[in-house]
Amino acid sequence: MWVTVVQHAERATAVPSHSPRGASAPTTSPDHGGPVEQRRFNARRRDRSPRETKATPVRTYTPKPGDVEKNWYVIDATDVVLGRLAAQAANLLRGKHKPQFTPNADCGDYVVIINADKVALTNGKADRKFAYRHSGYPGGLTAVSYRDLLATRPERAVEKAIKGMVPHTKLGRAQLKKLKVYAGPEHPHASQNPQAFEITQVAQ
Repeated sequence: MWVTVVQHAERATAVPSHSPRGASAPTTSPDHGGPVEQRRFNARRRDRSPRETKATPVRTYTPKPGDVEKNWYVIDATDVVLGRLAAQAANLLRGKHKPQFTPNADCGDYVVIINADKVALTNGKADRKFAYRHSGYPGGLTAVSYRDLLATRPERAVEKAIKGMVPHTKLGRAQLKKLKVYAGPEHPHASQNPQAFEITQVAQ
């Protein structure tokens, strides 16, 4: 009789080997030493997509028109190569020298170019390079060498070179309005206190 009571007590305290359907008993893994359900939960967390984890997105800063300060620069084009002058002026007009530069916003500054008639052309481009324009009628194509263009309209030669380095969009046309080119050393923008912008000369 005493043996029967002990057997009933052991059966009552023993853990069932097969749990009912839908209820999983926590078991331990002999390999990892942790609960199996906890490891399954961690695996599901690793497989979640960023949308499910609801991570806070990083917002990109976009400057507004009022956040950008527009400065004035004056460039002396005396003995400066036309291509180098146009590249530096285009960067200033677009604002690529600023840390808050944005391609779809006008972050550039105003550029005043003086002594445009003294700009330099290398490798005989004064006679080999031409500026073209068309009247829109048959036979209306006109070609002018840069030597003649610099002698008659030097402002047009500099503006044409800079225009080719600015995006051909509505924003690019708005940025070109901040360009002021003058043939002589004088300009009417002294009240804006333009800063002198030096272009590094390269031996030709």
